[in-house]
Amino acid sequence: MVMGVTHVMVTSEGWERLDKARNEPLFSNQCFIAMDFSGDMKPVWENAIKPAINDAGYVDMRVDIDLHNENIVFKIIKEIRQSRFVVADLTRHKNGVYFEAGYALGMGIPVIWTVKKEDAKKSHFDVSQINQIRWNNPEDLKEKLYNFICAIIGERSKRLEAP
Repeated sequence: MVMGVTHVMVTSEGWERLDKARNEPLFSNQCFIAMDFSGDMKPVWENAIKPAINDAGYVDMRVDIDLHNENIVFKIIKEIRQSRFVVADLTRHKNGVYFEAGYALGMGIPVIWTVKKEDAKKSHFDVSQINQIRWNNPEDLKEKLYNFICAIIGERSKRLEAP
């Protein structure tokens, strides 16, 4: 060893860890929402999903709100990649929700699955065995989702800002 020079060797496990960490948005405070935003689902968004995410200290991201001139699929992919986690509500079983949640899973981004109890039996067999928050009404969903976020993702200090 030469004076002032340190030799470091990265193991294969270290390279795997570094590769995985490169794709994890650990410092993101964003949560991407995948759900049906039409009709009677609006109160579910406004009174349950959005406040649960915000109360846990995260910022909600809906791709349909901001005006943009990007290809919508590329915008969705970009926003999912920049998110700490995804909330995917399967109520009404929209194909886009399955696509967005699947993409997040493929990127190693945690997905929190929710579904209205009466729609749960219609879930695609690929996700029917996954733990889902089954809810009856917005109040029920808000409490369950908030608790799930805090337990699985972790409550984020509201004083922290995105880097």
